[in-house]
Amino acid sequence: MAAPAQKPSQLRAPTRLRWHLTPAGRASGGPDLSVFQYIADNWDTLGPQTTTHLEIVGLSMLAAAVVGLALGVLASRWERFAAASLAVTSTLLTVPSYALFGLLTIWFGLGSQPVVVGLALYALLPVLRNTRTGILAVDPSVVEAARGMGMSPLQILARVELPLAVPVIIAGLRQATVMVVAIATVGATVGANDLGQPILSAVGRSSGTLERLLSGMLPVAAIGILADLVLAGLQRLLSRGRVVVAAT
Repeated sequence: MAAPAQKPSQLRAPTRLRWHLTPAGRASGGPDLSVFQYIADNWDTLGPQTTTHLEIVGLSMLAAAVVGLALGVLASRWERFAAASLAVTSTLLTVPSYALFGLLTIWFGLGSQPVVVGLALYALLPVLRNTRTGILAVDPSVVEAARGMGMSPLQILARVELPLAVPVIIAGLRQATVMVVAIATVGATVGANDLGQPILSAVGRSSGTLERLLSGMLPVAAIGILADLVLAGLQRLLSRGRVVVAAT
């Protein structure tokens, strides 16, 4: 006797666990929403997160610029200090951002503060290194001419060396800014209400959607590209007739 035929409902493919990267509208049976439509519909949340992200990047870069510039000037004067400071700042970049932010919460608590401090530490190396490189690249004959005119070491630094080294310093700021814009998203793990929040809420969760993930990724990418273009243009503008050194 032939075996009874199976019903269509019994012919099912084996189920697989998967991350639901499906559009929000499709999951509920509604119309599909584009990423930009999702961003517009949720701008009341994404807007403040974008503002916070920009504030974190701005504050961390301001701190890194001030401290890194001072360290770079000192490093250009003393070789031993240069070796030590470059070694320390290089080592800081090897520390995972999640671990560094988590460590800083011991002293600064949860929120934006540990992220600002951590990002400033990460940004020190490019600023310090390029400041030192730019100052050392100034033509010694120019420095000697300024010294012959009776300028003090401080005047030579402020009026000759730093102005001529500005394009190289900006190259360091450019590298650091783009890096900081991206790493800032990790700050969401320690309570910073920045653009890392929509990414964190989408990754590894059953409720995560592609739109939610991209609503954090796309603004971060746009901020990084815009910052790079602005600083690159400023670098080219100030490079005319000044020190030209490949950024390292």
